[in-house]
Amino acid sequence: MTVSAVTNSTTPVIGATATDPNELTSLDFMNLLVTELQNQDPLEPINTTQMANQLSQMTMAEQLSEIRTTMEENLLMSQSINNTAMLALVGRDVTIAGSEVHVAAGDATGSMLNCAGAGVATVTVRDGDGAIVATYVRNVDAGLNDLQWDGLRADGEAAADGEYTLEVSVKNGDNQSIQSTVLMTGAVSGLRYENGIAIVRVFGEEFYVSEIYQVS
Repeated sequence: MTVSAVTNSTTPVIGATATDPNELTSLDFMNLLVTELQNQDPLEPINTTQMANQLSQMTMAEQLSEIRTTMEENLLMSQSINNTAMLALVGRDVTIAGSEVHVAAGDATGSMLNCAGAGVATVTVRDGDGAIVATYVRNVDAGLNDLQWDGLRADGEAAADGEYTLEVSVKNGDNQSIQSTVLMTGAVSGLRYENGIAIVRVFGEEFYVSEIYQVS
């Protein structure tokens, strides 16, 4: 009867965790050390200091592996908690960069202005065709300012339901332009994740959660 030679195999055992054949485990390290001791030259034995260093390196490698595993577990738990918390945004109103205003039954959605300095803001409201519907002015300070449109046309009549946009120009006391960003407020209608990053849908557009200025 022919007996096949016994050889090492990298094929994983069924039900066991697969290992990387190129990765040196603590058991492999210990086997190498034992083999080194067994094959040392009796006339020139292994330096005990070198042996202690090797053992220390093995211990450090094990500790680093445990730390990495713990960090990965903590990261997964943190991501899970964060993703669950993001679900609470659905249905809530958020303020985000954008110039859209939606009118329904005479009520206009909120608008704000993030301004670099104090001044006077001139606001122009345009309809879907680009025609001017109304204009108004607001005194603004540095930071966030309420820019709510009352939903009325220039003739005092209520604007028709639909989508409008705001154009804003800010000037200071010296008639110099001041940098500003128009913000819109709308309900979060959807939430999805892309590469672990939460993305919300507002007025049919998508924004990263990091772009939200405030939640109301």
